[in-house]
Amino acid sequence: MSKEPRFPALSTMSCIRSGMSTCRKRRMKRWNICVPMIPITGKATYRSSSHELSLAHAFHSAVATPMSGPTSRTIDDGNAKAWDDLMHKPAKALEDCQKLLAEAKAGHYRKGEADALLNIGWCDFHLSRLPEAFSAFSGATSTYDALGDDEGVCKALNAIGVYYHEISRMDKAIDYYTQSLDRARRVGLRGRELVAMTNIGELCLNLGNPKEALDYLLKAHEMQASQSDPELAVVILMNIGSSFLDMGNYALATEFTEKSCRLALEAKELVNASECKAILARIATAEAKFDQAETYLQDALALAKKVESPRLHGQMLIAYGGLLLERGRTAEAVLSLEEAIALCEETKSKNQLHKAYEYLARAHEDMGDFKVALQYFKQYSHYRAEILREDTAQKVRSIQVQAEIDKAQQESEIYRLRNTELKEKSDALEEINRQIQSISEIGRKVTASLDFKTVSKTLYESLQPLIEMDFFGIALHAPEKKQLVYRDFYEDGLLKHDRAIPLSADNSFTVCTFQNRAPVLIDDKDKEYGRYLSKPSRTRGNPCQSIVCLPLTIEDRVFGCLMVQSRKRSAYSQRHLALFEALAPYIAIAVENALIHDRLEELNEDLSGEKHRLERATLKISHLANHDTLTGLPNRRLLFELMGKALDTAARTGDKVGVAFIDLDDFKPINDLYGHAAGDSALVAMAERLKSILRASDIVARVGGDEFIIVLTNVQDRADIELAAIKILDECGRPITFSGHEKSFSFSMGIAVFPDDGISIDELINKADAAMYRIKRADKHAFAFSE
Repeated sequence: MSKEPRFPALSTMSCIRSGMSTCRKRRMKRWNICVPMIPITGKATYRSSSHELSLAHAFHSAVATPMSGPTSRTIDDGNAKAWDDLMHKPAKALEDCQKLLAEAKAGHYRKGEADALLNIGWCDFHLSRLPEAFSAFSGATSTYDALGDDEGVCKALNAIGVYYHEISRMDKAIDYYTQSLDRARRVGLRGRELVAMTNIGELCLNLGNPKEALDYLLKAHEMQASQSDPELAVVILMNIGSSFLDMGNYALATEFTEKSCRLALEAKELVNASECKAILARIATAEAKFDQAETYLQDALALAKKVESPRLHGQMLIAYGGLLLERGRTAEAVLSLEEAIALCEETKSKNQLHKAYEYLARAHEDMGDFKVALQYFKQYSHYRAEILREDTAQKVRSIQVQAEIDKAQQESEIYRLRNTELKEKSDALEEINRQIQSISEIGRKVTASLDFKTVSKTLYESLQPLIEMDFFGIALHAPEKKQLVYRDFYEDGLLKHDRAIPLSADNSFTVCTFQNRAPVLIDDKDKEYGRYLSKPSRTRGNPCQSIVCLPLTIEDRVFGCLMVQSRKRSAYSQRHLALFEALAPYIAIAVENALIHDRLEELNEDLSGEKHRLERATLKISHLANHDTLTGLPNRRLLFELMGKALDTAARTGDKVGVAFIDLDDFKPINDLYGHAAGDSALVAMAERLKSILRASDIVARVGGDEFIIVLTNVQDRADIELAAIKILDECGRPITFSGHEKSFSFSMGIAVFPDDGISIDELINKADAAMYRIKRADKHAFAFSE
């Protein structure tokens, strides 16, 4: 039997970006922390009461083509179950409804057909298959109308209004909402009247008119008091709270939202209760009551878990993680966001995944983990591009479908009436189709590049044949400088760079557009500037008179402006503005992709720099671990490693290795006479003398205060080692200059030979050390071989 499906709210997490703000958000500080905002959803939360359902079934029996009672009841029950499922399982509900539609047609049960078509439309809507949804809604409208079912017609007209609302055809949306409202009033369907009024209120709110929205919502609230329907009351109160929040009246926003929350909890409407908690978190955030906002989001999370909705749970986790990140609790934020990603992967919710990955990238960037941050940033970029591409493609497809529908209707009227006015409308539709093709082509070109300069140039060159332009540029918000910056712009056909405008400027159309989040269209700047600015803008030379400037947005976040100007008066019309508004999503995608690419390049450079720093630090640590800090010679650890390799090589080649242990004679008086700094300088000078004497293949290491070990490699016999020892004694006996002093040193040297005196490192060093002490006790400044 017929039920009014919910409009997608936080309970479905659809977050549809074009048209209405089904997931409007307010943002906090530098990370753009998003606390979910509840849509004004009169379209959808109202369910039929049990009394209405009984009347509906009685109506089915009266108007439908006769078929067996149990069969009609089965179809009615199936439609009711499909309605219950379509919120969280739209694909499964769609499959069931298609089967019910086939059964109703086979049994000639028209009421069952109409109900199934309406449910199919809502399933398609939840699955973002908007053209299919429109077709099903239209079929349901025709069937209900043929049956004389006023309530069904009201529901179907309302659904078509939702469709037009979704594709931003606000004129069509208000037309169908009004038709539903008028019919409901005419036949006395109070519940349907309230739903239509709530929808119109939401539309006003979406258009930035919260006061006008309240005119409808408060009246609906007053009328609802006699309906005894707590669920409808919950929705209306919640929407009124959101309206006051948009107006900045936090006291009334809190009052109405808390009432809604209490009613939702009493009626065990846990989804709505969770959504109310999220709105209260937004209010607390706006009032800088972050502890209270955190408590509300914790309550919202607890309620989301109870209803077992992965989408609702995931979005609340993301909001909570974002708040924790903003508050500097990075580790907790990471845990919340990782849990959210697991849920979002399960539901394949790209809208939630891209936000979770963005927060995780920023969290790891805060922690200095640039490699992980880069991985998450790439994931964010991937999902962000998919979302914007699908959203824009869907919007273009919807406009094309609707243009074809309108064209077909008008061509029929032309054929029937042969009316010149209708022929002009047909020509206008042809122009719309040509514009759509131009928009798609330009969009394809600008989104093909990841370089901002190329994007700007491509857009400028593509627009030149279509529009008069003496100035063209894209200004980007630079929050750290509190400026809007034209990085690359064209003036009189010449490319120029870096024009910055402070956000405090009160004579800039760019700043006005950015701050008001609304387009500017001017035919004569000298006469019309007062509509936007407190004082005229200052321009050198011959100023431009016609201006089109519109904000560039991503997910309700304004990040820049597109500016086009002409020196001619009345150069631009509403048609030009519509062209730029249709191009805006493509431009936004292209510019953000370029900015994301720039950010990825920066992260790559950071990672590369970090890698080089780590490599340098590793080399430095390795050098310090293996070398004497005073002389730079190998220490005992490196000596043993190098000596081991030399012995292994000698064992293979049959060569000998000489190991000389050297100790400077009477070095302590140097420290006593000249000081330890001079003594250190003398040791450094001696180390340099030793290195200059030896071959590149030999090894010299400092193993103690004034003790050195020399390893002579690639020698054939003891005679070669003896010649080297004599040379060392002679050269090192010459005076050494250190710290302004000059002095000759003597030293004692003991020598062991591999493999004659031993084959292990310790054995050779010990024997060389023993030979050195024999010399020190006897002659000094001499050498001796191990005995």
